[in-house]
Amino acid sequence: MKEHCPLLIVDDSDEDYEVTCWALRQAGFTRPVMHCARAEEALLQLCPLSRHPGWTDRLPCLVLLDLNLPGMNGLQLLEVLRQTEQPPAVPVVILSTSKNPRDVSACYRLGAAGYICKPLGLEQFVEKMRGLVRYWFDAATLPEDIL
Repeated sequence: MKEHCPLLIVDDSDEDYEVTCWALRQAGFTRPVMHCARAEEALLQLCPLSRHPGWTDRLPCLVLLDLNLPGMNGLQLLEVLRQTEQPPAVPVVILSTSKNPRDVSACYRLGAAGYICKPLGLEQFVEKMRGLVRYWFDAATLPEDIL
């Protein structure tokens, strides 16, 4: 996979976004990171016919999606992506504080590629991000059309 393929974080909290970026850097992640504070923005980036002007022409290689978003929430975004005529071949991993089994099941039913509960401690968060980076960027093979 090409090193410039960006990661997209969808999170309305600037603080959570910054902490996630910090944890990714601590885990050795060096790719570009894009940020959307709302699900509607992410939908524009992920649907090829309606990309946001000025954003990369490339799809992100992975999406980290928070569930608790203003307006359209993370579950609703997954549902819209699933119903899209040509859904993007981009894995969506939920990154949420919710440990609710109903949320976890609903996300997987709607096509989430993974579900990570945000730990409270920074060291534990870095370890979760290290595992995510190892899996998605070292072990997994992602579709060619998002490279």
